[in-house]
Amino acid sequence: MEEELTEEEMIEMSEDDIINKLLEPTDAPERTYAIERLGIQVTLKGLSEREIQRIRKECTVERKHRGNRTKELNEEEFNAALIESATIKPNWSDKRLLSSLNLSSGREVIKRRLLAGEMVALGDKVMELSGFDNELEEIKNS
Repeated sequence: MEEELTEEEMIEMSEDDIINKLLEPTDAPERTYAIERLGIQVTLKGLSEREIQRIRKECTVERKHRGNRTKELNEEEFNAALIESATIKPNWSDKRLLSSLNLSSGREVIKRRLLAGEMVALGDKVMELSGFDNELEEIKNS
């Protein structure tokens, strides 16, 4: 993992330094969280905007009501899909889980084994790892 730059070092960066920094490969952040009720750890990674939008679109249903069309996000499906896509460990689609629980996908395992609050909490963690809770700080020229 690369060292973070100090504010002074960032102020002194040239345009070329900034471009070179943007060209460096980066990995999505990863964190491990405990689900104490189940006695397990779940390792999640951040997702790209494209991945999150794909999941959001997949979990949005269009409904007709009195001639009006409305789009509604299925929150349970969205959180389960976020968790499934962002999980490094465990493998929610492991054949032993699917077979024992008589399910056909990792997403179904997540919905069956996790409580609603656990799914929301893990979904929120995925969004945080994906940069949605990052606050940007202004760099003051000294």
